[in-house]
Amino acid sequence: MKKTEYDRMAYREKTYWWHIGRLRIINAYLTMAVNDKKNKRILNIGCGTGGTVATLQRFGRVDNVDTSQQAIDHMKRSGFNNLTKVTGTKLPFKDSSFDIVAAFDVLEHIEDDLGALNEWRRVLKPGGAVVLTVPAYQWLWSSHDEALLHKRRYTVGRLRRVTNQANLRADKMSYAIVFSLPLVVMFRFANKVLRRQPSAATSYVDVPTVVNHLFTKLLYAEAKAHHTMSFPAGTSIVAILRKSRD
Repeated sequence: MKKTEYDRMAYREKTYWWHIGRLRIINAYLTMAVNDKKNKRILNIGCGTGGTVATLQRFGRVDNVDTSQQAIDHMKRSGFNNLTKVTGTKLPFKDSSFDIVAAFDVLEHIEDDLGALNEWRRVLKPGGAVVLTVPAYQWLWSSHDEALLHKRRYTVGRLRRVTNQANLRADKMSYAIVFSLPLVVMFRFANKVLRRQPSAATSYVDVPTVVNHLFTKLLYAEAKAHHTMSFPAGTSIVAILRKSRD
């Protein structure tokens, strides 16, 4: 991520409907992954500005890693600990060290996504789970992806193929952030029709407070629904990937 994005992201994580609602969905998937058993050892890959750490800490001890020194420094200034700067996809942890590997909007940043998944599987305990999110649909690619240095977006089929190659079984995989899909499509179409120049910054759309609150509540409702169903479309994908006990 570009340096100018860190402070912006840290603020948005506390206030913007997408981040607040996504955290509720992430919490639902973590709850399903651990079967309500707490005190897990958790590896938070791509910790960024630390917006997911408090949620992860509800389930156990969290170790945070990132490839960016800027992210590590930002986390330190914010009072976080258990921080490790890593290079590439290699992790400085022993085999079978963690109960949960959390990677929220990380995999799309990595050129060798299969190599990353294999490494995440290596540090998982048998029966442990990767809980991840990724952005959906390559046809939604925009300047937002470029600002965040994405390599790709996924479909459920594409994600399932690469996770199967890494010998990670999908306990649950679903599209997410469902209601926003038609809004994003219309926004992208309007930009194209109006020939707006792409911005170098992430494409957050400021909305009135009442709308921000409404969108947050819609994602809270979606988070509850994920416990009992999967969705056929959305702007993100969320998954629980299990390492076998063999």
